Amino acid sequence: MKSRQILVSAAMDSSGNHSIRLTDPYKDQSSIIPVPERLHDACLRPGTTEVVVFERRPGYHFYVIDAEKTQIKKTIDAIHQRHLYGHGVFSQDGKWLYTTENSLSSLQGVISIYNAEQGYKRTGEWLLPYPGPHEIQMMPDGETLVVAIGGIKTHPDTGRKTLNPGSLEPSLVYLNRHSGKTIEQRSFVDPHLSIRHLDIASDGTVAIGMQHQGSNDEALPLVATHQQGNPIQAIKALPEQWLALKGYIASVALLSEADTIAVTSPRGNRVALIQKSTGQLKSFFYQRDCAGITPLSPNRLAVSNGLGEIQVLECIQGMAKRIHQVKHADCRWDNHILRI
Repeated sequence: MKSRQILVSAAMDSSGNHSIRLTDPYKDQSSIIPVPERLHDACLRPGTTEVVVFERRPGYHFYVIDAEKTQIKKTIDAIHQRHLYGHGVFSQDGKWLYTTENSLSSLQGVISIYNAEQGYKRTGEWLLPYPGPHEIQMMPDGETLVVAIGGIKTHPDTGRKTLNPGSLEPSLVYLNRHSGKTIEQRSFVDPHLSIRHLDIASDGTVAIGMQHQGSNDEALPLVATHQQGNPIQAIKALPEQWLALKGYIASVALLSEADTIAVTSPRGNRVALIQKSTGQLKSFFYQRDCAGITPLSPNRLAVSNGLGEIQVLECIQGMAKRIHQVKHADCRWDNHILRI
């Protein structure tokens, strides 16, 4: 089986060496770019072979790599009193990069703006009135950014400890990409459900994945959808199905043509598959320590895990079957994968 697609992901080997890896989803070999620290997510600059890979929270720089030459072109540092949350997105013309960051003085969120045409010069920022912005994506209109707001205050001096456990403020926020003005903000049913990751359908439906900040013995909805102008809608599932996900969603992928939303739960060792049109959790696909997930085609997904495996799933209406699997030797894939 052949594919021209390339996956990009952070990874680590058994000796604790970190890297950026590029691989064909159907092969067990990868090109390796060594880096000194653990990374998180990546995004492709439209119209180019440049991929930006972000350091994991609290991160202080990101790498610009040439995916064709498999080498680092540039390293960009966060400014003083800011750290990265590990996510970013480009404008559709590839000129502007928007990243989610933290203000170390106020512990409020920041969207930083970099001009890719000027060597990723940082040209400005928008201070957010809420803490913990995480994944950021561009809506289909190309003018609106949607941000998963985790609502959690953290500071590098205290590691990943939650500093506001009694006043969590998660929400889904839409921003004008030119001005940073808030267009819409929506909260969900429980402030202990931290909104972290998302994906977007061509019709503007946003699927969100959450992480429960509390005990995992409560059957709370960890996945929901949203369309602008409406409330956030919880995915329908049985209590035991939510409990099986162990309070933690790592990544979200949306296949509109296959009528499927897929989310990974490394703690639950499974991919949850949802029928988009009905909002019903339909099935589980079991994969130990699965986290990264990305569409390969209108009805196929690649799923990576901490054992070096990549599985290709064929999906339809919230159901899936495995059509291919490879295992990379001495490789632990990190939380996210990107298809380029």
